[in-house]
Amino acid sequence: MTYSYKAIIFDCDGVIVDTENISNSILKSMLSECGLELDDETLHAKFTGFTNKENLINAEKLLGKPLPATFDKDYRQRFHAIIEADLEPIAGVRELLSKISVPIAMATNARRQEMNFKLNKIQLADRFSTRFCVEDVENGKPAPDLYLTAAKALNVEPKDCLVIEDSVAGITAGKAAGMRVLAFSETLDAKMQTAAGATECFNTMKDLERLLGI
Repeated sequence: MTYSYKAIIFDCDGVIVDTENISNSILKSMLSECGLELDDETLHAKFTGFTNKENLINAEKLLGKPLPATFDKDYRQRFHAIIEADLEPIAGVRELLSKISVPIAMATNARRQEMNFKLNKIQLADRFSTRFCVEDVENGKPAPDLYLTAAKALNVEPKDCLVIEDSVAGITAGKAAGMRVLAFSETLDAKMQTAAGATECFNTMKDLERLLGI
């Protein structure tokens, strides 16, 4: 089916840029070095799409002890080294964005410096002139703050917004904001996304084009 909407709000990591797998791989490896082994289901359910601060808290709870003091700094250094060398948009994203005629925005749990770096790197900063990061709200995802802020900036009622997400945290946030959420399932489990509140899941940007009726 296709959906009616007046605006579309996109997550960034794992939806616009192919960073989710990179960050997960680094996090999983670093936590393993600390003695915490994570299976993919736990990784996606408890870490993917959450803020770095929440991920550190969750990791320490599961580990039962504090992480090394330099853990967050080391993680960021590894992550930025990789994306600075090789960062690409998700396949089909440029074509999708060129066909959308309604207002769009970005709402991401990333920090502003990271968000801007990624969008400039893939040359889509101008397309997402309306964009919000975790520093713009009191509570990041899974709270609805980011999506409600974006809808207000677009001057569109939440019920008339579609959210494009992938993570459980982001899907939960979009649903809590009173929006319908379409979930990108290329690398994440569609059943988990549906359980989190996704209205429908899709595997490629061409599939999303069909859902959007463009």
